[in-house]
Amino acid sequence: MAYRGKVFRWELYWADLEPHVGTEQAGERRPVLVLSNDDANANFGTVTVIPLTKLEGKGRSARFYEVELPAGTIPNGFTSLALPHQIRSVSKNRLLERIGRLDVDDARHEVECGILDHLGIEFDQID
Repeated sequence: MAYRGKVFRWELYWADLEPHVGTEQAGERRPVLVLSNDDANANFGTVTVIPLTKLEGKGRSARFYEVELPAGTIPNGFTSLALPHQIRSVSKNRLLERIGRLDVDDARHEVECGILDHLGIEFDQID
């Protein structure tokens, strides 16, 4: 059943990302991080998210475009990786349950930088 409350930036949810196509992150209960701004979240039926995955069991370290989140970010006991290269907008109806909030400023900054890198967005330095 879909979550019916207000949705805010930096919140974490279990989401139903099925059906999927190709190598999109999938799962009927996948953790996602909301990135869209609060005004958009309040006024539209979609939110922009990035999916998370667990690091354990991958047999590798985090890749340069993945962001390792602080331990305990997701209440499943695993180390979570945010996947900025999988950014997407989804219907709020895909959000199932609020599971937390990313409150660590350094992690937020790394996620934002990961998205900008993935999209090839660079800002000129102001002297």
